[in-house]
Amino acid sequence: MRQIKHCLFLLSVLLLSLTSCSKDEAYKNALPADAFSVCSFDIKSMAKKAGTDNKDAELRNRLAGMLSDSEEAEAYYKELIDHPSKSGIDLTSPAYLFSNEKVDVGYLLRVDDKGKLEACVNKLRKFRNKDAAALKAEDGIFFDIDEDSTEPKDVKYDESEHDVIEGISDTIALQALQPSDSTYHVSGNVTLYAFNDKAFIVLNTRESTIEETKQLAKQYLSQTKDKSYVATASFRDLEEQKGDIRGVLSMAKFLDSSYGKSMTENIVGLSDATNFDGIDMKKCYMLYSVSFETGEVVGTMTYGSEDKEILKKLKKLAEEVSPESVQDDLIKLLPKDSYMTAAATISAQKLLEHYGKSPESQKVIKELKESGIDIEAIASTLGQEFAFTFPHFNGDLSEFGFVGYLKTKDATLVDMIYQQAEKKNPGKYVKEGGGHHYRLAEEPFFFGFQDGVTYLAYGSTGRELLFKTSDENFTKHSEYNSLKKNNSFCYIDLKKLLTTAPTADLLQVFMGEKAKSFRVLQSLRVTGSQMETKMSLKLASQENSLKALGKLFVALQ
Repeated sequence: MRQIKHCLFLLSVLLLSLTSCSKDEAYKNALPADAFSVCSFDIKSMAKKAGTDNKDAELRNRLAGMLSDSEEAEAYYKELIDHPSKSGIDLTSPAYLFSNEKVDVGYLLRVDDKGKLEACVNKLRKFRNKDAAALKAEDGIFFDIDEDSTEPKDVKYDESEHDVIEGISDTIALQALQPSDSTYHVSGNVTLYAFNDKAFIVLNTRESTIEETKQLAKQYLSQTKDKSYVATASFRDLEEQKGDIRGVLSMAKFLDSSYGKSMTENIVGLSDATNFDGIDMKKCYMLYSVSFETGEVVGTMTYGSEDKEILKKLKKLAEEVSPESVQDDLIKLLPKDSYMTAAATISAQKLLEHYGKSPESQKVIKELKESGIDIEAIASTLGQEFAFTFPHFNGDLSEFGFVGYLKTKDATLVDMIYQQAEKKNPGKYVKEGGGHHYRLAEEPFFFGFQDGVTYLAYGSTGRELLFKTSDENFTKHSEYNSLKKNNSFCYIDLKKLLTTAPTADLLQVFMGEKAKSFRVLQSLRVTGSQMETKMSLKLASQENSLKALGKLFVALQ
């Protein structure tokens, strides 16, 4: 019900007072064993960092008034904000968010006092409907269904109701409806709340009926540790992560998703690039964490697997494909002041050696060679270093500056690109001067080979910066000494992006004075060291980053 949603929001985000409690871990057993995504939130730590662990009368009154439709309800919300323990839910224990094939989004919290929780839920029900009957337990479990819940169904198609059908959003795949179809499917939206003496769970489903969702809640709240997600290696790895937010995502689910399939087909070029050289990525999972520190948000991502042999092979592959940290040679050719700068060291030969072992990869390599693109010949000429930058956008965003460099032994790559382009579109690309320099005939796009480096540039600014050396290059940037210790990095200067033309002007046009709120954002950096990726969002604030970001979100309302 809507009041319960409001209550959970208040208790979990606006936690204004916290006390210690017993550490009963049994509530975690309600996590479904087949979850493909689980995320843990340390509400106690986040509340303290956000500054909501202190009394804030103004904030309390504003929120209570916003969520209430009567004086009685407003008074009760204020009471819950001041004394969250009266809800019966323990917010000093981690809260969990999860998903599986049947549950789109689920929430799990620890129950501290079932009696208090029962009284709280019944009171909230009364605010909505004064005649609402008190909840009754079924086998020790209390259930409540959100009043806006709808069940999935197949509806007979009626031409006269076409206008009505068009008005339904999200739930109907009209684009898949053929003229000969007599029915169409309408997904549901069931939200169920359930709790016993250990756990409070919220399930949101689209393809399950209310009764089916109820049975899922019964199953989860009744299962033992050995039948739950707690018994898995991925959960143990999740719990070992450090951070305010910790999560795990099944790579099998990700790679089977439309986005994952698109990535392997369009970027890698194969219909299935998930199992190569004895490494089955579908048996791995992604582990991530986020911590809110003073003036900075820090995130990490790595991989885990129950199969330790796969992890061993994956680590070895990462070491071979990216054996060295970023070098200075190409970085010296990049300007210090830029919107975005990135660099990496990758061994194309080692990557091809592993990637090319699968039959499908070999087929693709053979077909490319027959068409005039010899991947193996190209790979043997490539060095391990590449770097690029976006130094410029013009006022109407019709042109941007871009410069990229790749260490290479000779001009095999650029000559082959030019030859293939000439076959398909004669005259579209032209040579510039002597040597191996090319450009698009009608666009400011340039590429070529010079002094052991293959280059790519776009825009007049990009061309002007080609091989331009300066004392004010990116090696002099204050962040570079820490960035270069990694195998790869990407640095985005948010201060420049958000406070200079044309982006600052666009923000001002669309957001007015609110655009100034973004000035707290300073930079975003992402670094990679073999199997581990790290993220850092820096803010112009001496406060904890969660509190500073909270003020940003409030300012944008």
